[in-house]
Amino acid sequence: RMTPRRQQTSLPGSQPVRAYKVIAITFLLLTFGLFGGIVLFSSKRATITIETKPELVEVTGAVAVSPTAKAGALVGVVTSTEVVLTQTFIPTGTSEEPGVATGIITLHNTTAAPQTLVATTRLLSDGGVLFRMKDRATVPANSTVDVAVYADKVGKESNIGPEHFILPGLTESKQTVIYGTSSSTMAGGVRTIGILNEADKKKAEKELFARVLAEGEKTLEQGTGQAHGTFSLIDQTVTSDIPTGTTTAEFTLTAKGKVLGILYKKDDVTQWAKTLLMKRQVDDGEIIIPSQEAPTVTLDTYDLSTGAATVTVFYGGTATLNPESKLLDKFVFFGKTKDEVRRYVLHLDRVHGVDVSFTPSWMQTVPHIAEHVKVIVKQVE
Repeated sequence: RMTPRRQQTSLPGSQPVRAYKVIAITFLLLTFGLFGGIVLFSSKRATITIETKPELVEVTGAVAVSPTAKAGALVGVVTSTEVVLTQTFIPTGTSEEPGVATGIITLHNTTAAPQTLVATTRLLSDGGVLFRMKDRATVPANSTVDVAVYADKVGKESNIGPEHFILPGLTESKQTVIYGTSSSTMAGGVRTIGILNEADKKKAEKELFARVLAEGEKTLEQGTGQAHGTFSLIDQTVTSDIPTGTTTAEFTLTAKGKVLGILYKKDDVTQWAKTLLMKRQVDDGEIIIPSQEAPTVTLDTYDLSTGAATVTVFYGGTATLNPESKLLDKFVFFGKTKDEVRRYVLHLDRVHGVDVSFTPSWMQTVPHIAEHVKVIVKQVE
């Protein structure tokens, strides 16, 4: 007798279900991988810090000054004036000797009658220093009058400050209503003497000619209505009232000089100098910042008959790396390693140093997304 064999069969839909599971898991893994890659890629950052040190830039150029507008020239006035000044000086290496102090005393008369005082009338200070009137004077009733006085004795003790004075020659009752006061210091109780030497004279000449130049500048500026220019002494002489080697308490010099003035508008020469300075800029990799100080101008040549001159202009500024330069555009750094970035940046002008940092730290190159790259330009002293 035969026993029937049982045959096991699979359900018709079991294999597709398994395949779907594999596909689903694979898709899920790919999704996670893609998401992780996106997160990783979006987290990549690069910061490039560039240090630049400002450097002094100077230019020098000659420019014509003319009374009429000409190409490449400054409009200005070329003129001159003569100045004569006299000044008294004290020689160095001086010594002191007693002298007679002098000054001014105000006499007060508070009575109803005028008071006449003769020359040499005595005036005694509250400190006990005696002075005498130089000339005769009358003090009106209920009024005052100033008189010149001199010390009764020589010496520095008579160099007193403002004081109250009585008139010893008057009666005691009058001394309270007729009296004197001084508002300035008496001077001359000590006389300074020395020997005029050549060094004293040269020093005094330098000081006096500086005054001549300053006075000439003022006169020319007022006369032309121009408040800016360059000035020079083009002709000068000096005379002394006593010869060198003389023993004296003082000496007087008279200086005569012709002051030449080249006058122009300040803005014109400044703009001319700035244009010359900007020509020093090599490319857009640097930026030049003009000085806030006015240009220095010196005289070269002049012709008073034509009113023309040539001056030399000195001007300066600072040059530094331009943070807006195309040489520092972010795309320039895309895909570069740290060493490549350093070599490129250090090759640029006005660069003092560079630092490159990546996030995450194991990154090897600069990302290719501009938003993920930061370029910082920092000035150092």
